[in-house]
Amino acid sequence: MSGSLLFDLEKWQAVSHPDLANRKPTELFPQDFAERYQRLHNDLWYRIIRLHGTIYTLEQLEDFPFDHLYAPNGMEFWRLVVRNFLEMAIILLYGLISDTGDDAHTIRKFKNEVVKGPWLDQQMRESFMQTLQEWKIDRKTNIIAERVKKIRDTYIAHRLVDMQTALPKEELAAVKLQELRQLFDALHRLFGALSFGSAYATLVGDLMPGTVGGKPTRTCLDEVLDVVLRESYFVNEPERDQWWHEMRKRMSPEELQLLNKYRKRLGLPEA
Repeated sequence: MSGSLLFDLEKWQAVSHPDLANRKPTELFPQDFAERYQRLHNDLWYRIIRLHGTIYTLEQLEDFPFDHLYAPNGMEFWRLVVRNFLEMAIILLYGLISDTGDDAHTIRKFKNEVVKGPWLDQQMRESFMQTLQEWKIDRKTNIIAERVKKIRDTYIAHRLVDMQTALPKEELAAVKLQELRQLFDALHRLFGALSFGSAYATLVGDLMPGTVGGKPTRTCLDEVLDVVLRESYFVNEPERDQWWHEMRKRMSPEELQLLNKYRKRLGLPEA
């Protein structure tokens, strides 16, 4: 996935209208407002970096063949990792988009602050408003945000139960990882519209896409998963099972393709 991101900068770099991306906040607003803007913007930025890294990691784990490597009761650690990351993604999305209270800092409140701000150049404000209109969160994405809020409110942060029946007070909402990504991408575009003076990377450290020797750089998670693969019976079955040639005949084309995909990843010959 990192290879595809390398050429899709908008997926991991938040950037506004070209006129605004080249103007520092102090060129757009009076000094006191520009300083306040920068503090509020940085707070959102750091939270979005954490959220993006969380979702990106979940996507890496979703594509990994855990079911082929572990017995049904032998991968509780990885189940906990996925579940905890999912719940943290929901909490972070809620905090950035839907949180309430006078002191809650959300991207929507920040957007309203900037819209109403003391712009020094009305032409720059018009460019900003045009960008906002193009990148606003649509109705379908708002529905995902509502489900994220419901899951956070009734299942993760609170557990609302009817004490008479001992059943949940509300039907548990569901959200897929692909929907969390859809909601994040909309949030990312909105954050880009609100980002002045530069492009802001939202994947950092070894998660930031790059190349070495013409090949995509790898993350520390890639290295951990390589060890899991290298030690697995599934990937090493051609060498470890004396009846491999007979076993191979019973494998579906899809399973054999999956096996060879991960053998190739480790530099092993095709089975």
